[in-house]
Amino acid sequence: MFFDSAEFETDGCTGVKQRVQEELSDWLAEPPAGATVYLLGAGGCGVSTLGHLMLDLGLTVSGSDLKANAAVRQLQTRGADIREGHSPEHLAASRPSLVIYTSAMRRDNPALRRAEQLGVPLLRRAVVLAALVRNCRGVCVAGMHGKTSTTAMLAHALRELDADTGYAVGGEVQQWARAAQLSTGKGFFVVEVDESDGTLREFHPDQAIVLNVDEEHVDYFANLDAVCSEFNVFADQTRGTIFYCADDPRLVELFAERPCAISYGNNPSAQYRVETFGLDGAGSCFELWYDGDRIGDFQLTLFGEQHISNASAVAAFLHHNGFEMKAVADAMASFCGVSRRQQLLFGHGNVQVFDDYGHHPREIEATLSALRGLRARRMLVAFQPHRYTRTQYLFNEFAGCFTGVDQVWIIDIYSAGEQAIPEVNGARLASAVAEQGTLAVFVPTLSRLREQVRMAVQPGDVIVFFGAGDITQMAHQVAIDLAVGSEPAAEALLSLLSPNSLVRADEPMAKHTTLRVGGAADLFVEPASETDLIMVLKFCAARELPLLVLGRGSNFLVRDGGIRGVVVNLANEIFAQLEIHGDRLFAGAGLRLKTLANEAREAGLAGLEFLEGIPGSLGGALRMNAGAMGSMTFDVVDTIRFIDRWGEIHTRSATEVETSYRSCPLLKENIALGAVLHGKHSSRKIVTERMREFSARRISSQPGARSAGCIFKNPEECPAGRLVDELGLKGKRVGGAVVSATHGNFIVNEGNATATDMLGLIQLIKERVWAERGIKLQTEVQIVGE
Repeated sequence: MFFDSAEFETDGCTGVKQRVQEELSDWLAEPPAGATVYLLGAGGCGVSTLGHLMLDLGLTVSGSDLKANAAVRQLQTRGADIREGHSPEHLAASRPSLVIYTSAMRRDNPALRRAEQLGVPLLRRAVVLAALVRNCRGVCVAGMHGKTSTTAMLAHALRELDADTGYAVGGEVQQWARAAQLSTGKGFFVVEVDESDGTLREFHPDQAIVLNVDEEHVDYFANLDAVCSEFNVFADQTRGTIFYCADDPRLVELFAERPCAISYGNNPSAQYRVETFGLDGAGSCFELWYDGDRIGDFQLTLFGEQHISNASAVAAFLHHNGFEMKAVADAMASFCGVSRRQQLLFGHGNVQVFDDYGHHPREIEATLSALRGLRARRMLVAFQPHRYTRTQYLFNEFAGCFTGVDQVWIIDIYSAGEQAIPEVNGARLASAVAEQGTLAVFVPTLSRLREQVRMAVQPGDVIVFFGAGDITQMAHQVAIDLAVGSEPAAEALLSLLSPNSLVRADEPMAKHTTLRVGGAADLFVEPASETDLIMVLKFCAARELPLLVLGRGSNFLVRDGGIRGVVVNLANEIFAQLEIHGDRLFAGAGLRLKTLANEAREAGLAGLEFLEGIPGSLGGALRMNAGAMGSMTFDVVDTIRFIDRWGEIHTRSATEVETSYRSCPLLKENIALGAVLHGKHSSRKIVTERMREFSARRISSQPGARSAGCIFKNPEECPAGRLVDELGLKGKRVGGAVVSATHGNFIVNEGNATATDMLGLIQLIKERVWAERGIKLQTEVQIVGE
């Protein structure tokens, strides 16, 4: 079929490489039913995005990585079988049709070697992505700096302008559920392409944007001329227009004479010319001119000249492709950026903490220049060099890129798998920075860095953490440290979360429960991602705030005094995703049970019909082991995903989870994130008829008025509803709370009930049942609050 194109790097093998690409493109256009793709290094940003695209194609995805991270968990949520550790046995058992790996993967990797022994085709990530681009209206974004942000901005704008847009971005876009998605028809497919390992020449896009060239990736390229040669080949292979930055002299030299090249930038000779008229810490404003005419005014939430340059590339592309500029400006204004690109982690009490991926002197200088618009009292920087080769080659540039910074902490080099180079280390770089007149110190560990930053910070400071390694973990920890000491809590917590997360103080809980009673929660939070949920949990743990997770509020009775602490509601659509593969359903905790049952029906899967009538979400059903019509939730669960109160995510088989009637003790202390459920293949007609039967039984036996479902658990002696009926308690009232005339185990709110009314009626029923039947009723509804 196809093979590892890494063996065919020379120009003499161009024909062979082209045949491989064509065969792979044809295979991906109509992948065989049941085919499996195995991902080596599935947690890497490039491979994980490709994993999402493979799932979009309907392929089965397996894989491995040394450690599960957020990218791995996201793939697992969608049904991918990703394991920790590169196990040759797991690869062999997956029986993959092909194995995808990155150029950074060591050739002695045991799983890679097993694939070679089995004769499974091995393909680099870029080769597979390039084959997908061949099948679409591919738009490639290239350049040494800024390509992740630019790709994301262009894809975001196209999504706002045209729903049928595919994309593959090498970073976490805060406004999206995932960083990659195929278009469903003939829309654009916007792809970030990497030049670091010689795979840029794999791509043959319809159009391209080239942002800049620089002396970078010195572990691969001999010099800047070699870099330019790579981009020249890429331009030759671009079938249509190539947009390039006229402010980069090397790009002008490379592309100005090409007939299909279009320039943009501040340069007066640029075909799309930028004029900046607003630049501060709140964002950026600029005009774009074309052929002597002003074609649009643009306002960004991002700040800095580099973001303006990237945005002008996006606007030029969209104008050239016929989009109306007012709509383009509106779409670009709503873009909130990419994680780790000038990402504000904390901004409260006039102290701000930023996390930035910058690991090249040019990137660091651009970000510092942009942040100076914040008019900070002091600028403090923590930097983790990335790769020994880069640090050695650009040592003098790194030493001079922190000019104007008040203090710099430098930790040791993040190797990214490289062998150490003698005399190239963080301590020597810190000394070189200090020689340039900047206060700089070497810090040996991340934990010491946390201590020193916390001791140094003062009101009015801006703190920036730079680096492509694990320094981001410390950036988040320092942000939490500062938030814990800030007042009030609502503003401090909001400052830690992404823009799409919601935080409200004194939120009436009657708005969020089916009973429509109860007082206010101190804080009500709807996180926009698992990352934001982790931040909420860590914030609550550090501040020692009580935390309660609320689903759709169908089984809650909140007391009139409200809830102290934080209420978390997983209402964001990111927590309500559903993927169906064969007879397995991969569902998020926020998914409505009605939706889950209906989608199972549409897929011809039986066994989940009973869920349709339970008025709640999957997370609540798992926590309560909810049931109806003789079935319980865990009857159809294979595995669950949950997060503990310290922000660690776990997966556990249903056979390892203790459950009982209306209870799952594990999820009383932990928070369900989702589950894998199973159904049985059946016909849609049979499942539909069974759901109609259940629905008819429910409508005839349950009230339609506001309620929390069944109030009491059924005791062994007799169903609770029958006990209430036999004691003549139907219609019994306390204030606006009334025992339903339809079903004795339901208490309904006639519109003006309070939680006190509900609790009074519950207590009255308990006392009567105990006095006259000697049975102690236990509430099924969760009673919370003060």
